[in-house]
Amino acid sequence: MNAKATDLSATWNIKSSMPAWNWLYSMGATAALIALLVNVSDIVLGFGGSEVITYGFQPAATWFAVFQQSPFKGLYSLGIFNIAYMFAMLPVYVALLWAHRRHQGVQAALVLIVFLLATAIYVSTNAAIPMLVLSKKYALAQTELQKTIFIAAGEAILARGEDFTPGAFIGLFLSGCAAIVISFIMLRGGVFGKRNAWIGIVGFTFLSLFTISATFVPALYTFAFYFFGSIGGILALTWFALTSRRLFQLGASEENNNVGA
Repeated sequence: MNAKATDLSATWNIKSSMPAWNWLYSMGATAALIALLVNVSDIVLGFGGSEVITYGFQPAATWFAVFQQSPFKGLYSLGIFNIAYMFAMLPVYVALLWAHRRHQGVQAALVLIVFLLATAIYVSTNAAIPMLVLSKKYALAQTELQKTIFIAAGEAILARGEDFTPGAFIGLFLSGCAAIVISFIMLRGGVFGKRNAWIGIVGFTFLSLFTISATFVPALYTFAFYFFGSIGGILALTWFALTSRRLFQLGASEENNNVGA
């Protein structure tokens, strides 16, 4: 009798603890919508600001002039929205890991680790905020020697983290690879629809091809932007929306199951 009571108590404790994890789905779903909004804003600003520098290999003095004209334009052009996107996607990967914990949990965990590595690399090398600080110091410089020093410091920062240059490539490329692989996991996991998964596979592949082209063949930037970037961007936005909807559904489903248990 006592053994049965103990087993029933343990089972009840497991079931009652499950709703505490439902917030992972809601958090991931909300974060996917935030990632969608960040990317929509990025696209709108990209099409709307013809004067914004959108690819690499610009001298530090040019960037200082951009920051002095508009600090936001400088931050945007140097990838501050990419940082916002990566931080928004962290809860999404956690929620996707939780959704695939029973099947392909190890693979999903490895993808999360890769994305964490990509985020750490990109954020630590990104030039946006350091260049903003240097541009203010450059504007206050009193001598040509001081300006030369700040320009040299700016060139060093740009060499390691200007968007669409080899310095920023690893973080962006690993982020794209993580998105492609997690979409393959979604395809095989049976938790998300196949359409959802294939949209992610194709969309993030196109975005990765855009990153490669824009980084290593700057002359093809316009073609890569309107072909790989536009198609990949539209599909990625669709993936965010579908993934968010499914995560909300999973959270509601598990909550209902636990209520009825």
